[in-house]
Amino acid sequence: MCRLSTFTLLALLVLGPVVPVAAQGPQLILVAPKNGELINGTDVAVNFETSGIKLVPSTVPLAEAGKRPEANRPGEGHVHFMFDLQPLVVWEHPEPYTFSNVPPGEHQLTVELVNNDHSPLSPPVVQVVQFRTGGAPQVMPTTGGSTLQLPGVALALLALAGLALSTGGFALRRRQP
Repeated sequence: MCRLSTFTLLALLVLGPVVPVAAQGPQLILVAPKNGELINGTDVAVNFETSGIKLVPSTVPLAEAGKRPEANRPGEGHVHFMFDLQPLVVWEHPEPYTFSNVPPGEHQLTVELVNNDHSPLSPPVVQVVQFRTGGAPQVMPTTGGSTLQLPGVALALLALAGLALSTGGFALRRRQP
């Protein structure tokens, strides 16, 4: 029994370092905006974190995307932002990127880590979120309810008319025999 334990321990010590650890490739975490988020205002800051990749400027024109694999270096690349149908943004900085003058409404943002020649990593490293921009939530008008909302002057006139009718009606009832 003691030999078996010693043999197992020795095998683990010798073979342990030989067993390959799964290589972890580049990773992307999209911190903001969050999926389904409502963003007030017209600026959308894209805050992200990367690991396993060094962000560097690309020397390949975007028009030659994927056609210059010799420019690719292991562990290097940059970020592509695809916002709705706007032109692609190429970004090589770890700092957030801000889209300005974003109209209110529903939007989709795709953030992708890519190689130096703008080709996708293998496997692709992509995050896609959908969110909404606009001001404070709009209050929908009440429809089909019994609540009547009138401006102050109209409400006052309606109250006076009601008072006049009820007073006049009371006077008419007293006169009739």
